[in-house]
Amino acid sequence: MKGKLGLNPWLSIWIHPRKTIRALVEYNTNYRLIVLCAIYGFQHILQILQYLSLGQGTSLLFMLLLAFIFSIPVGYIVFNVLSASYLWVGKLIKGKGSFKQIRAATYWSSVPMAVSCLVWIVLLVLHGSSLFVAGYETKLVGPTAAVNRGLGGLQLVIGIWRLIITLHALGEVQGFSTWMALLNLVLVGLAIFILPFLVVWCVSSMIHVT
Repeated sequence: MKGKLGLNPWLSIWIHPRKTIRALVEYNTNYRLIVLCAIYGFQHILQILQYLSLGQGTSLLFMLLLAFIFSIPVGYIVFNVLSASYLWVGKLIKGKGSFKQIRAATYWSSVPMAVSCLVWIVLLVLHGSSLFVAGYETKLVGPTAAVNRGLGGLQLVIGIWRLIITLHALGEVQGFSTWMALLNLVLVGLAIFILPFLVVWCVSSMIHVT
């Protein structure tokens, strides 16, 4: 840790991601890690619960408690796995960042998820446990449907802005241009997508051989 940070990363990361990550890496690569793990992990668990459509047989209180309890470990695991992937794949294209620098870029790029959490809270107030039932939005009409569409549009904007921040932040610590940072992300995505198929293929081949 060196001197003072000299900026508010919660605000500056939106407009000046490279400058912000540079300052954060010089100051403390673990700065506010746990807070951002909690924010990201909370909304990530809610997304999983919604995908599994658990609202039909599970109480809303239980699902929220689950999200609160596991938010930090889930966020921590996701950030570390992503950072390790960016590091290993990035080395193939001459990335220069260390693991902690890349992790700082990864978790600070999730700041827009704080807004996403607020959107989830509004949706929870509007829909309760039905939010976690598949196809709930198809039954909405009138002002409620309009609000839902507006919030959905906001979530899309947040996702796009988060991607932009990630490209610049990752590019800064890896010594990449924005396009090379995009290549780093794409290669990691391909690796994550292809690896399970390779594992299944290898296991299947071994079974057939024996």
